[in-house]
Amino acid sequence: MVAVGTVYGWTTTSLSKLMSKDSDAPMRITEDESSWIVSLTVIGSMIGPFLGAYLADRYGRKRCLLFSSGFYIAGWTIVFFATSVSALYAARVILGIGVGVSYTTNPMYVSEVADVNIRGALGTLIAVNVFTGSLLTCSIGPWISYRTLVVVLLIIPIVFILTFIWFPESPHFLAARGRKAEASRSLAFFKGIRDRDEARRELELALQAGSNEDSRDNKIVADDRINKVASSSTSSSVTNGKEENGLKTVLNKVKLMLLPTNSRALCIILGLIAAQQLSGNFSTIQYLEVLFNRASVGIDSNIATILVLAVGLVSGACSTATVEGAGRRPLLIFSTLGSSITLAILAIYLMLDAKKFNVSSANFLPVVVVILFQVAFQIGLGTLPNALIGELFPTEVKGIAGAIVTVFDGVLGFAVSKLYQVIGDILGAYAVYYFFSASCLLAFFMVTFLLPETKGRTFREIQRLLAGNAKKMSSRRFDDLEEGKA
Repeated sequence: MVAVGTVYGWTTTSLSKLMSKDSDAPMRITEDESSWIVSLTVIGSMIGPFLGAYLADRYGRKRCLLFSSGFYIAGWTIVFFATSVSALYAARVILGIGVGVSYTTNPMYVSEVADVNIRGALGTLIAVNVFTGSLLTCSIGPWISYRTLVVVLLIIPIVFILTFIWFPESPHFLAARGRKAEASRSLAFFKGIRDRDEARRELELALQAGSNEDSRDNKIVADDRINKVASSSTSSSVTNGKEENGLKTVLNKVKLMLLPTNSRALCIILGLIAAQQLSGNFSTIQYLEVLFNRASVGIDSNIATILVLAVGLVSGACSTATVEGAGRRPLLIFSTLGSSITLAILAIYLMLDAKKFNVSSANFLPVVVVILFQVAFQIGLGTLPNALIGELFPTEVKGIAGAIVTVFDGVLGFAVSKLYQVIGDILGAYAVYYFFSASCLLAFFMVTFLLPETKGRTFREIQRLLAGNAKKMSSRRFDDLEEGKA
């Protein structure tokens, strides 16, 4: 995930070099070409999730993560030797695919190897390490040469391969494939168990509390029609005595996603991802230079970027440190409400400035507000959705759920980044930030009333919480239907 962060950080620190006539970059690009470099990364990141979901389910989470490093190595190698903008386009698509694969597979692996007591903390590290990669790139990029930076970024996925190759595959994946001996050895590795018999017992307990309960819990709340279709597909594959082909497997996973518990979990995650993007966090960071110049505090734009990213990293680390004690819901409630308030303050300032009010005495306000926004955003909304992906979905649909979420995130992020300036020019920047504030407020109500607390709960307990709410909703719809008939 640090490698993912470097993909984003590179554009922040290197695009200005590529557009400058005085830099050591091997080529010069236009503003339009720079926007394509950013956009093609997003397009690649929407291709990667489907590849990642397929490879993770077929060949395992570990192999898929190692495979994703190949995209980073290939992408940065092309960037190093690139002398034309078309080569950079190709490199950014390849890097984007690696980003998509990583975002899909990493939450799956982390959630399946983590102990329930630290699962949330490890899940938040996914987002924290992305920030680490971006901060690292922006911290060294302005002060070293163009190609030296690329070499540093190329070393990161190589280091990952050399260290992660010694880690075992997820025990849940191995057990689901009937490789119980390997699964018990994997579990023993992560739990530090030396006794083989104890490792086997731990595996049986984990399977009873985890993935082997998925289908049983889903059947409790499933629609009969969907269950019949799924069971008939399974029985026909057994009768034929052949493994289902790729298309049928995907269709069956889509059917599983339609189960009430899974569809409700998907709606919650998509709502949080929408709040992430519609908070304007990405766009705000991209336009930091404008805000800081308007504030007239004399801070260099490079230093400003490092400052804000550092604050975001510290806030994300606070989320990692407190999530197991405070819980997911309280942090998300604080985060969404805090983000809404800080964005509203920024919108008011921009509105007063646009309407020619004298705001010179509050010129420093945008800097303070953006920093406070980073604190509120990263302590929950910026870090926890990735952790919840691994907690709310059963093993057999984590891949496709991750793919759906990553593509949704990419499409929405692409739209927000493209429309930010357009809408700001038409209606004013303050209108955009009022919209961002309202989006975070809606997310606050969603978290308050819909999100179950997953802290310290096994997957089976989380599924029962989702199932209970799904049953209530189904019961209400049935009662409403009966009243309508009457």
